[in-house]
Amino acid sequence: MIFPFPLFLPFGLLLLALLAYLFRRMEQIVSGVAGIVTGALALWLLGDAPTEGMVSLLGKLVQVDMQAEVVRFDLTFHLTPTALPILGLGLLLTATVLLLNVSTNQGRSFPPFALVLMCGYSLLLLLTDAPLNPLLLTPTILVVLTALGVYILQAGRLGGTLGPLRSLLPPLIAFPLFILASWHIDSLSINPQDSLAGGAAARLLALGLLLLLAPVPLHSAGPDLAEKAPSLVFAFLLLLYQLTGLSLLLRMTTAFPFIVENSALSLWLTGTGLLTAVWGGVAAAGASHPGRLWGYALLHDWGLILLMLAAPGNNGVALVIFLFGLRMLSTLASAVGLANLHAVAGSLNPLRLRGIGRSIPWSTSAYVLGGLGLAGFPLSAGFTGHWAALQTVAQTDWRVAAIVLVASGGIVVGFVRQIRILYDPRSLLTHSSESLPNTLVALVAILFVSGAALSPQAFTGFVSWVMMAFSG
Repeated sequence: MIFPFPLFLPFGLLLLALLAYLFRRMEQIVSGVAGIVTGALALWLLGDAPTEGMVSLLGKLVQVDMQAEVVRFDLTFHLTPTALPILGLGLLLTATVLLLNVSTNQGRSFPPFALVLMCGYSLLLLLTDAPLNPLLLTPTILVVLTALGVYILQAGRLGGTLGPLRSLLPPLIAFPLFILASWHIDSLSINPQDSLAGGAAARLLALGLLLLLAPVPLHSAGPDLAEKAPSLVFAFLLLLYQLTGLSLLLRMTTAFPFIVENSALSLWLTGTGLLTAVWGGVAAAGASHPGRLWGYALLHDWGLILLMLAAPGNNGVALVIFLFGLRMLSTLASAVGLANLHAVAGSLNPLRLRGIGRSIPWSTSAYVLGGLGLAGFPLSAGFTGHWAALQTVAQTDWRVAAIVLVASGGIVVGFVRQIRILYDPRSLLTHSSESLPNTLVALVAILFVSGAALSPQAFTGFVSWVMMAFSG
């Protein structure tokens, strides 16, 4: 049987999601099988998968046409070299979270909804032609995908809806700006000498991109969800959304170079990135809830990535890719530790967690090491990337680098306070000991973040590949 790739991947994920839903009562088995299948697809795309020609899978039972275009309802779907690494990373993230869900149990509805969401993101990345430029349609599609994520955030743990609903704000505010910009771009195609239309389109698109990236003050959903939502679910949705946002910005500035030339996008990224990094560090210094502390650490790290987006030349793009790879490792490690802490204590209330580190030391260590990696603490996964980014920033203005470095100290202060709570020797609370599966998962997470700290050069090949894909 021959399948075009734009049909094979999305409908394969939908079929897997349907099976996961039908057998959802066998949650651990379903999540493990879905994770293995999705992981195999991710490794195939990130490995030797060609973008052209016919590929045989399962012997010769299934053949996939990698070059085929699929046209439905005036929409054209096609695999491009630019979309390939983003698709692979998204699938790898989905597979990792599904495999981690086997031991952490984030809710029966999570595996099928996660697969459906990844199917939506894959269609977004494969969309190459539409009545409106597909890049300009992205915020509209992100509204739908973020709305679906609101349901996943309630998986396994009912909580307040204000945080999930606030996560809808960035794409909701951004999509009318992209629609308005498309009108000016159409005017520009008719009259290329219309400088007013070019300037208006550049400013609208720059502001829309900035809103999609959700810096301070559009950040409020993040720390709130980190505190109340299941940690692995939140990590999955956040990383998938931010991966798409970063790829959109890189693709749009390549497709529409006038955005950078005719707007203050670099200045906006610098200002909001600095504000985001500083606020993340300051707020973390006063945070006592482990989830909220983690959320502010994520915010600080995101601010540094925004600063790197404003850096000139390919060095800034390479650092953005490197930093995001380290961010994924640190985020998933801390999410696993936090999920295990919640499973044992029944709550992430600091009063319930006092002294729990003595009962589940490996999960506690995964949470702390992952969180410190988001601050670029020495010997953590994020140290090399943060140090290189600060050096790049210092070449332009050493004061900005110094401010970010001081702000990262706030993350460290917050985690030092958290360590004192988690390992409090005076606590009289008793907790069950760490189960063997959770211990093994936490150990694997610690090994990955430690390996990234000791061998950051392992990311070199992937960073070069992604840069070649975007430049091509």
